[in-house]
Order: sequence, then C-alpha cells, then structure tokens
Amino acid sequence: MIAVSAHPYAAPQVAPFPCQPPDGIAAEEKRAELDRIIASADFPATPRKRKILAYSVERALENPSVRRGVSAREIATCVLGREESFKPNKDPIVRIEMAKLRRDLDLYYLKSGRHNPLRIDIPRGGYDPLLMRQTPQEKSASPEVTALTADHGADVSAELQRLLHSDDFPATRRNRKFLAYVVERELAGRREEITAKAIAMRAFGRRASFDPVNDPIVRIEAGRLRRDLEVYYLKSGRFSPVRITIPKGRFFPVFLRQTISEAV
Repeated sequence: MIAVSAHPYAAPQVAPFPCQPPDGIAAEEKRAELDRIIASADFPATPRKRKILAYSVERALENPSVRRGVSAREIATCVLGREESFKPNKDPIVRIEMAKLRRDLDLYYLKSGRHNPLRIDIPRGGYDPLLMRQTPQEKSASPEVTALTADHGADVSAELQRLLHSDDFPATRRNRKFLAYVVERELAGRREEITAKAIAMRAFGRRASFDPVNDPIVRIEAGRLRRDLEVYYLKSGRFSPVRITIPKGRFFPVFLRQTISEAV
C-alpha cells in the first residue's frame, strides 16, 4: 500500500522494506538526515532544489535493495512540473539544478553538516543520492575576520594569486576572470569601473551593447562566485591571512584580515 509522506518536500513512499538495508543504515536514520538538511540555515538550496533532493532520497528509500535509477525525465515531470513531452537532451533544467544541488550539499557539509552522523551526496553522472555514515568532525580553531586598511594591497594581490591557482577554489575560468578584474580595479582605486557592463565585457566577452537589465549574466555569476569563495574559505583558505569577499547586492570586493582563535 502506498503511504503519502508527511514531509513537505517528499515524494510518495511505500511501506518500510522489511529486510536490513544493504548499507546497514535504517530508513529512519536517512530520513532524519534529510530533515536536518532541509531545516538547516546552512543549506543554501532553493525550495525547488530541496524538492528535488527530497524526491530523490524518498525514491532511493522505496526499496533499499534495488538501485532504481532516478531519471532526468522523472524529476522534470514529477518535481519541476514539466510536461510529459519533456526531452532532457533539449531542456537541460534537471542537469543544471542537480549541479547546483551538489554544490549546495558540499557547502552544507563544510559547515554545520560536518558534525552530522550521515552524509547525503549525489555522485556526478546520475541523479541517485548516496547516503553514508561519516565521522563527525571535532570543533577546531576558527578564523576571526577584521577589515583590512587600504595599504595592504600586496597582501591582497598575493591572496588573489593563491585563490586563482588553488584546486579548492571551484570557480569557473570566466568567474576567475570576474574575480581578478574586480580585485585589480579595487586595488587600483578605480571602483567606478566595477560595473555589470564592464564585468560582462571584460570577463564574459559580451559586446559594448550589453544591457544588464535584459541580460542577468553578471548577477547570476556573482552569486555563484560568492558561493565558490565561501567554499574555498571553508577549505584550504580557512587559514589564509587574507579573505576576499563580494557582498550581496554589489560587485566590488571587500578584503578582510583573518586571524585564528581557539574555538569555544
């Protein structure tokens, strides 16, 4: 008998499977981890991506002994409201949303999720979630940040080079150009040149006729760049002496001094 899940984002689910799951993790534990993610302020996913995650997890829990294989078409029609005629090779919406969801999961497990008993991943190349046990990490020294004064340009330039050459900085090539452009203009005292149009032309190859009102590319990529910077400073950049950020609602960067203090 089919039972409708009470979870606001979940898909319908079947009655609990009577056998021990092959990974040794009970369905109740897995649903508890899903609930922790959905309720966390450190999980940056949109409501639509939360629905995709919940749907995929519930499908995986329907029968833990069988690898069902959630398809792009199923997610598009059952979660995203696309028509039955949906063609994933013509409409990349599921692939795009899944890529964003993977980044959101990575960010969550770099923050409060690092203390959770379980972890949910969605390996590249498919849409099936993988739920596994993780060893909760101990609290460690955490950086404190203070504003840098204008005479620390050499330190900021060195940090920019560390960022651009780090494997832990997940930004695309064009967003690295975006970052380099705005940092170099800010250090040169030329903030008036840090505009959506200038960034579009210098980093994304747009023409002089570019109109940011009709083309939101810079705003969209700025959001991705902010998240990529946050990921970097939660990983190898955690102990860098300088932190580079781009506040929401603007494109010019802010530079901070990082110092380490023992966590409470």
